[in-house]
Amino acid sequence: MKNVRLLLLLSLAAAAAPACAAIVRLKDGGTLEGTVVRADATEVVVRTAGGPRTVDAAQVQSIEYEAAAAPPVYAAPRSAPIGAGEDTRRPFDGKNLFSIGLGFAAPLSDVDFKSAGGGTASNGDLGPMIGVRYLHSITSRFALGADLDYLHRSATDSPGLLPLADASVMGDNLLFMGLARWHVIDHGSVRPYLLGGLGVSRSWTRIDARPIPGFTWTDTNTDEARRLVDDGAWAFASTARLGLDFDWDFAEPAVFSLEGGWTGLQSKRSAATRAGQDLGVTSVSGRLNLFTLAARWSWRW
Repeated sequence: MKNVRLLLLLSLAAAAAPACAAIVRLKDGGTLEGTVVRADATEVVVRTAGGPRTVDAAQVQSIEYEAAAAPPVYAAPRSAPIGAGEDTRRPFDGKNLFSIGLGFAAPLSDVDFKSAGGGTASNGDLGPMIGVRYLHSITSRFALGADLDYLHRSATDSPGLLPLADASVMGDNLLFMGLARWHVIDHGSVRPYLLGGLGVSRSWTRIDARPIPGFTWTDTNTDEARRLVDDGAWAFASTARLGLDFDWDFAEPAVFSLEGGWTGLQSKRSAATRAGQDLGVTSVSGRLNLFTLAARWSWRW
């Protein structure tokens, strides 16, 4: 009963007192100084100098206001229970978000050398990804912004790309996209979100080849490595990703996120080098699809 009375007193004190400086004393001996935003039977929210803090009402010993409000002359009974109609969402503080992401990208598309009598191979291998992002919250769920990412496609081992030769495919991508993000829920310490983007990409593709042991190039009778494709091109880019924001009170104003999804570049053409043309390769083209997974560290203000 003592705890019940304390919770009711906290709710009535918050309802009667204006938003002013206060000291919240906790049962474990700690204190919070700031402005009491909300106090009800479940939690007390205090806006401190370091950001909003939320504590369980059961852990509160007392709330001391620096300037206590005069009690109302008459308080009419309410038909609704205490707490009805209150906004229990997480305080919507900090509409700007800047983040740094680190992860990897894995190509999902192939390059095709069938025109030169060869086969197909993956358009690069798993490689690192790094990026920066800015988002501005329009509402507590919806945000707009922009993203700049660099992705490296590591070299593959592709013995079937050209007959009697070992080939490797590698490349890089620089993406700039406008973004829209929507949180599935607008409060909570773990918030899933959907993210989509449209923009452009500058993509580079490099393909090297070398005769397998015991064979040589027919034009020079040598077995040195040759670069058959080395070219870059601009392409339209789009992305669709899923993510989780871990928005913990103790980490304010930082937010940690995990994000994965698909990024696609429209069909582009990379021209062959002179060495590639001598083998009958004029260019390689095709849509490039990538799977990305990254961890993001964000700062909100």
